[in-house]
Amino acid sequence: MEMFDLVIIGAGPGGNFAALTAAKAGVSTLVLEEHEAIGQPVHCGECLSKKACERLGITLPEEAVSREVKGIRLIFPDKTASYINEPGYTLEKDKFEQWLSLEATKAGTAYKVKNRVTALERAEGGWEVKTTSGEYFARCVIDASGVDSIASRLLNMNAPQKVVVGLQYEMEPVDVPDGMIDFFLWPALAPHGYLWVIPKKDGRSNVGLVTNDAPKTREYLEKFVDMYGLKEKKRNKAFGGRIPSGGPVAKTYDDGIMLIGDAAGFTSPMFEGGTSLSMTSGKFAAEVAADALKKNDLAKAALAPYEQKWRATFPNYAKLVGGKDATYKFTDAELNKIASLIPRDLTTITQQQRLSIGFKVLTTAPALLSKGFISSMETLGNSRADNFGW
Repeated sequence: MEMFDLVIIGAGPGGNFAALTAAKAGVSTLVLEEHEAIGQPVHCGECLSKKACERLGITLPEEAVSREVKGIRLIFPDKTASYINEPGYTLEKDKFEQWLSLEATKAGTAYKVKNRVTALERAEGGWEVKTTSGEYFARCVIDASGVDSIASRLLNMNAPQKVVVGLQYEMEPVDVPDGMIDFFLWPALAPHGYLWVIPKKDGRSNVGLVTNDAPKTREYLEKFVDMYGLKEKKRNKAFGGRIPSGGPVAKTYDDGIMLIGDAAGFTSPMFEGGTSLSMTSGKFAAEVAADALKKNDLAKAALAPYEQKWRATFPNYAKLVGGKDATYKFTDAELNKIASLIPRDLTTITQQQRLSIGFKVLTTAPALLSKGFISSMETLGNSRADNFGW
């Protein structure tokens, strides 16, 4: 049985960044990945803000960047649009994750692919980790295995998460010449969710949606593709998956184990962005693991600083989920009214503008207040790059 200080389950962005952080701290680290190739299959919209890169201290390699973007445009059912200028990138996500894993390997991390974890059992001084291809010993485990986490399935640490379903097509040619990421709030086409057109290089774009109405996901997406005028465009591939949508899980750590990224329920409250949160939570978990390993104390209390770190840094997503739910309960007509009341440029909103918006809502659409307008706007505000939105 091979022995490691730290075993990380899952080679997504969070698992890879945790591995890189831990290896740089001198921790003997193994990453177990169930798929044959790191970075595949791709599950997400492939966006990452410049703010996230700066915060994490990374410079993206050329091959991982599909296109630089200027910001986010929020489009309402009547096509009224507001925007936020915050630069970032659309990624070639598989190449991005492969680059992260290569950086972690250079720092000393070991990787084993085609190793799906089948058992996680307490042993003296740590864990026995059994996979489809081998058995390993870990003094500490970081679970980066996604929404159906190993910790929850095999250890019953948490109840199954509340999820939504995302589906998208990579299509071409679908050009977005001004370099904005388009998000659509359009309940008729994405109940309890939203839609997007995310530009990539060479005339490609990801065209997709998130909804809680899983059986009709493809039907809604086909309707959007038709209404957006893309029916005759080439579809290179379809991809997506299940996304946590209920906020952080109840237990993000226990004796000798921490949960990061989707396994911990870390997605941005409105638009379910997860890459920035996953990598940041991976960094926090690796830092705490390195310190605990040096002290030879992996008890629950010794890992408590992990939760202290993410709670002090991330917005209160459990609270903001209520604002998201309020937003998704607005009708098309109510969303159009909201669009008429807020500024076109949402990059910086002054206190005077906030007061003006409040006055207009109170005098022209007071019913919006009882339906959660304020919490909805707070959640939208916390979906920005500054607040780990993407």
